[in-house]
Amino acid sequence: MICSCEYPLVARIIACGTAIAGLQGTALAAWRLTPGFELPVRAGSVSISYPEAACIGAAAAMALVVALLRRTISRLRRDNALIARLFEQGPHAVVLTTLDGCVVRINAEFRRLFGYDSQEALGRRLDELIVPEESRDEHRKLVETWAKGQRVDAEGLRRRKDGSRFPASMTCVPISPPTGEAAVYAIYRDITEQQRAEQARAASEGRWRAIFDSSAVGIATTDLQGRFIATNRAYRELTGYSEDELAALTFLDVTFEDDRPLNAALAAELYEGKRQQFKLEKRYRRKDGQLIWVRNTVSRAPGSETMPAFGMTTVEDFTERRLAEEKLREYEKVVESAREMIVVVDRQYRHLIANQAFLDYRGFEREQVIGHTMADFSDGDLFEKVIKPHMDECFQGKVVEFEMKCPYSTQGERDLLISYFPIEGPQGVDRVAGVLQDITTQKRSTEELHRSFIQLRALNRQLQNVREEERTRLARELHDELGQALTAIKIDLASLRAIAGREQLSGSVASRITSMMNFVDQTIHSVRRISTELRPGILDDLGLVAAVEWAAEEFHSRTGIQCQVTLPDADPPIDSDRATAVFRIFQETLTNIARHAGASRATVRLAQENGSVSLEVHDNGRGIGEKHLSNGSSLGILGMRERALLLDGDLEIACDPQGGTTVRVRIPRTGGTGGVGC
Repeated sequence: MICSCEYPLVARIIACGTAIAGLQGTALAAWRLTPGFELPVRAGSVSISYPEAACIGAAAAMALVVALLRRTISRLRRDNALIARLFEQGPHAVVLTTLDGCVVRINAEFRRLFGYDSQEALGRRLDELIVPEESRDEHRKLVETWAKGQRVDAEGLRRRKDGSRFPASMTCVPISPPTGEAAVYAIYRDITEQQRAEQARAASEGRWRAIFDSSAVGIATTDLQGRFIATNRAYRELTGYSEDELAALTFLDVTFEDDRPLNAALAAELYEGKRQQFKLEKRYRRKDGQLIWVRNTVSRAPGSETMPAFGMTTVEDFTERRLAEEKLREYEKVVESAREMIVVVDRQYRHLIANQAFLDYRGFEREQVIGHTMADFSDGDLFEKVIKPHMDECFQGKVVEFEMKCPYSTQGERDLLISYFPIEGPQGVDRVAGVLQDITTQKRSTEELHRSFIQLRALNRQLQNVREEERTRLARELHDELGQALTAIKIDLASLRAIAGREQLSGSVASRITSMMNFVDQTIHSVRRISTELRPGILDDLGLVAAVEWAAEEFHSRTGIQCQVTLPDADPPIDSDRATAVFRIFQETLTNIARHAGASRATVRLAQENGSVSLEVHDNGRGIGEKHLSNGSSLGILGMRERALLLDGDLEIACDPQGGTTVRVRIPRTGGTGGVGC
């Protein structure tokens, strides 16, 4: 059966149902959230032409549809009220606008955040309501984007009613409901605190990055396979590799081959969670091949949901310290094996170090000495009066050396040469190193040598006296006996010559007698000269001043060297031994000038100065070299020195920079016993 009817009401209901079904899929559709929303259902006219039975069926079906629609409309109204409450009470500022940005509806959080009520906001454009002047261009671009149906997520500056500005994040979603105009659902959030937190986090990260990069200690992070993640500047300088080069390596690649097994085993335990950290001293092989000693402290960071676990290493280069420790161990071996007793004490006079020689002399074990004070091993008066004052002087930064006698239980009384050396610490001298040398044997040998030296000097003085006495005796015998005999011969020859003249003997006899008399005269002259050189009688008869003057004149007449003499007015009050010593030194000096100096002039000065007799002789010759002064084979110089020393005097020989040599001798007028008791 064909039915024709017009049912605008049904069509409206069906259309409304279709719209409702669409609204269920779009909970925030604009037309559902507009104020005073009502379903557009109104009664209308129906004209139906059916057979009776069909009309009854259609009426029943229509009644059923109306009932369903009523229930659906009731449920939609409840949902609409719920959605309206959710919109109003949402935690974020929400605004519903048209596509061109005209406000349709705002929620409570929007009113609180921006300071506008609904009456002030509805119908106004967002750009004039909450967008500051400087952000208008940016907002215009956002409008253009959502007008194209695209979602917008952005951040920018927004303005409140009072003119204050704040950073906001925006999520703008264009919606197109089945009925009504398209709209924009926009959510605003104040991100001031978020930005502050991000800025603080960025600042904190910057500070930590600065600390990381500027740290003087090398720092590196690695993944659980040992590959480098990040390294700081100090670590890169330590290894000699760049950041990119290290990114392609593992920590084992920079570890010295012999140190890798232990390092790998410890790292494995760390990554497996069996230990939280470990410390290791090992060697790095730098990029240039050089080996350096480093101290590693390695820890494991557990990681998080966003970051995997990793290892962090701090590295300290202690190559110099290691080398110093090795040298120190070598020094300790040397100290330990030294024959001298060596100790180190602190400011409380406690023993910090004591070598084996010290322990052996004391007869103690090391633990009996270390930590105990020096007073524990010394007589109280000896420590307070001798040891402590010297040690306190050393604590002031001075090197102290002294001798003392010290009793030992195993060695008896020994003579010690003690040297204290200050040791600098961070706060100044805080330790003292003591070196104790047993000089008992050496001192006894020195004393024996000194006694022998004194005896030798006394013997030498005696020999000098005996020699002078012998020379005096020989001079007198030559002068008296040989001189007298020669004079007698000369007288006899003179008599013979007189007889030969009277008896008119041949000329040859007279000539021979004359020749013999001349020879006798020469011999007498030689005897007088030898006698004078052996012991000038003028020294004994007229004194030192006359003897020096006579010797200078003889020197000039014999060598032709000018000799200028400065003498005191009277003889110095000295005994014969001292006068003889000064004169003999003068004679030896003149002999050296004649033989070696090549001089043309000499000056002599004899004087009395400060209780001593001084003689100074200077020549303008070629001078004497230092080698000749220290040469032990220069017997003349040795004899001159010995003569002066025997009488507690001194002899100085110096070369003049302008040329020539100066000899100075000084002998006390009194005192001295020829070296005995020196």
